[in-house]
Amino acid sequence: MAQKDAAEPIDQQEEERLKALEAYNILDTPAETEYDEITQLASYICGTPISLISLITHDRQWFKSRVGLKVQETPRSMSFCQHAIKQEEFFEIPDALQDKRFKDNPLVTGDPNIRFYAGSQLIGSGGQKLGTLCVIDKVPKHLTDAQKKALQTLARQVVTNFELRLKQQELEQEKKQLQKANYKLDQFVHMVSHDLKEPIMNMHAVTEWLQEDLSAMDYSSLSSNLQLLKERASAMEDLVEGLLQYSSTQVKNLKKEVVAVGTLLRNVISGIKGVKPFNIHIAPQMPVLQTERVLLQQVFANLISNAVKYHHTGSGNIWVNVADEGQKYTFSVKDDGPGIAPQHHAKIFGLYERLLRDSNTPGSGIGLATVKRIVEDKGGRIWLESELGKGATFYFTWQK
Repeated sequence: MAQKDAAEPIDQQEEERLKALEAYNILDTPAETEYDEITQLASYICGTPISLISLITHDRQWFKSRVGLKVQETPRSMSFCQHAIKQEEFFEIPDALQDKRFKDNPLVTGDPNIRFYAGSQLIGSGGQKLGTLCVIDKVPKHLTDAQKKALQTLARQVVTNFELRLKQQELEQEKKQLQKANYKLDQFVHMVSHDLKEPIMNMHAVTEWLQEDLSAMDYSSLSSNLQLLKERASAMEDLVEGLLQYSSTQVKNLKKEVVAVGTLLRNVISGIKGVKPFNIHIAPQMPVLQTERVLLQQVFANLISNAVKYHHTGSGNIWVNVADEGQKYTFSVKDDGPGIAPQHHAKIFGLYERLLRDSNTPGSGIGLATVKRIVEDKGGRIWLESELGKGATFYFTWQK
């Protein structure tokens, strides 16, 4: 690979140009037939042995397609194209040896011995000049008006191909996202169709028992059966509420506001059922940040309520801490509960996964799936550190 130039200061206009070039995601990509056909046609029309699609970065010119030249790139300081993108019109050098800008250029005095150069700018949709479609010869010459016009037309076709290529990539990405969303929807529908049946069937069974007892005028089990019915209804309510929370959680379009995390945590804790026997320790350095209050509240509420709900003794300690990591915060919620075996760490974030679902411990198993969805939609990540008998610590990152 050719040596690159040392980086130089970049002004705002050049920075915007480089960002536009980067956005096309075309640099350092393999050869593609549609571009090679354009350079071949340009070389044929202009009668030159060399034709290039040249893209100008901050330190090099890289060739997306090339005819008659072996190297893939050259330093920007040696390139003719860096001069071409600064012009308002078509750029032509009839004889490089007679031009003070190029007569001592290594590409003129040495291989490939450039004498003639003509380039038409590749202008992106935002107006930035990305590079050129150029033709080169080893002898002095001039292009005709018809040749210049053809080269300009081909340059526009290069940019059109850039746009189509980018649109195709975006469509592929959208397709992957849609497939992922459909997979999640399939999981969601399966959970709804299967797991909502259980509390309904239980309620139906208890109702039949009540009818039988009433018909037999046997009231001995009336109170216990009504309590059981109430518990089944409560379980179904929790499940439906969890489903609604999970399905309606959206990061986009939510209003951001100034949030004092310490105050938010105290408000969250005050509303958690069964929290009174626990000692909850909030780190004193909790930050104040501008974010979506309701989302951060949901995350903390689920993590802290889980620490309370699944504690094996019904009382204990919970610690909430934070670490400032520059562009983000890493929050943690730690407990001294029963812990979770490492083989379950990934599984526990799945929709309706509850490791204690066969016990009498309440819960829909949707909370951690909701937390994971919120954190990841916000561009963060969540993970667990835990061992059986040693408590559990949930970590999640949150952008500033």
